[in-house]
Amino acid sequence: MGLYGFNETQIIAFFASLVRVSFLLMLLPIFGDNVIPATVKIFLSFTINLIVFPVATSVGIGQVAAMASTDMGMAGLVVREACVGGIIGFIGKIFFDSLSFAFGHMGNQMGFNMAASYDHHSESSIPVISNMIMILATLLFLALDGHHLFLKAIVQSYQLIPLGGFVFSKAVVAYVLDTSSQIFWIACKLSAPMALMIFLINCAFGIVSKAVPQINVLVVSFTVNILAGFLVIALTLPVFGSSVSEVFVMMMDRMMHVIGMLA
Repeated sequence: MGLYGFNETQIIAFFASLVRVSFLLMLLPIFGDNVIPATVKIFLSFTINLIVFPVATSVGIGQVAAMASTDMGMAGLVVREACVGGIIGFIGKIFFDSLSFAFGHMGNQMGFNMAASYDHHSESSIPVISNMIMILATLLFLALDGHHLFLKAIVQSYQLIPLGGFVFSKAVVAYVLDTSSQIFWIACKLSAPMALMIFLINCAFGIVSKAVPQINVLVVSFTVNILAGFLVIALTLPVFGSSVSEVFVMMMDRMMHVIGMLA
């Protein structure tokens, strides 16, 4: 017997499980953002691992015992668990990146390129108005208990993928690449009303500049674009919640599907 009544295999399984949870939380939106201190992330990973470890042991840790018998097997176990956590977390990160990309494009269209602030999720500078909308989307995600769905995905991964049971396949790679392409589709869909409005305004200013050359179109367009942008935001606000919620639903469906593919 080992530490506090646990045998060697169980101790190795616990730390292998910790690798999966740590990599998953490191890439998941909100949990993995830089605004959260590293010590909090470590504590959160350890706590969640303590909670879900009984699920992992109930499925079985026979694969861990077989792999832990050699150094190469131990290294392979760590790599497999890191891959499982990383792939699941990356799927979730993709959809939040698509929202950040969409809202950043909307802010740039309005002319807020110079008025930028640091976005802790995308780890880049985005327009202030875009950061505000991103915070609103994050609060909506938390209000819909999206963080509970993340925890459900962690538990589901242990129920379908035993420790050390991950097998690499080309189908998983193809699915992750297909999901990555959703970034541009979602971003274009969410920012389309703003892009269309600004495009029509720019076309109108182009006609005005030819008809009345005395008007300083460049100066006037800044104010008009900002006002038009706020008008689009106000008009689309009633459907903002449903549109962003659809993205969250798609994200969870994709995460659950990739867990099934990894099994």
